[in-house]
Amino acid sequence: MPKVQIIDPQELRKPGLVEFNPIPVNQYQKSVKDERAHFSDEEFKAIYHDMVLIREFETMLNLIKTKGEYNGTPYNHPGPAHLSIGQESAAVGMAWTLTVDDFIFGSHRSHGEILAKGMSAIHKLEDDQLTAIMESFFDGAVYEIVKKDFNGSVKELAKRFLVYGTLAEIFARKTGFNRGLGGSMHAFFTPFGVYPNNAIVGGSGDIAVGAALYKKVNRKPGLVVANIGDASMACGPVW
Repeated sequence: MPKVQIIDPQELRKPGLVEFNPIPVNQYQKSVKDERAHFSDEEFKAIYHDMVLIREFETMLNLIKTKGEYNGTPYNHPGPAHLSIGQESAAVGMAWTLTVDDFIFGSHRSHGEILAKGMSAIHKLEDDQLTAIMESFFDGAVYEIVKKDFNGSVKELAKRFLVYGTLAEIFARKTGFNRGLGGSMHAFFTPFGVYPNNAIVGGSGDIAVGAALYKKVNRKPGLVVANIGDASMACGPVW
């Protein structure tokens, strides 16, 4: 602190008010009919596809945890699996209009948000961009696995890459997006704008603000989303 900047404790600690400009709340009042014109039939199908993908992914994890198998394939997963079944529309709705330059930070229930943001990036990126990301990530370790015996499009391959990398991470496998060291509650994939989740309730609140400040100071494109639930409102970093 420069010496010319005088801090008077009596003035600094004097009772007062911090005033802000009004912040609009509860402003969205549009109907489905109002929004219909903003989306094509193909976009609606893609949105629904992403929601179904997340629901099936979470249903699979639930069956593995409760029954020890999925579609006849047995598997033992002793680790955590905090699900968000029923919140697919929130995850996809959040991610659909975001760009790859937009970052998301999550919670202990963010499998759906990872898949939603990943699919949003896949929809928007060109095939050569997706291929470059998959080939360069961990020297192509995940890419080599998912492309084996696959003859579909690049975007379908990227979806396969996303689901495999996320699931392998949850199962603590070396071919997970974070070498299996992050697991269910700390998974991330930064090439698609998916930044680390946080097992601490509300923990992503202040981290997301720091990431947003970094973008603003360095004039980087994009915004930052903190996916935190209502319980986080009782946590210090949030309120």
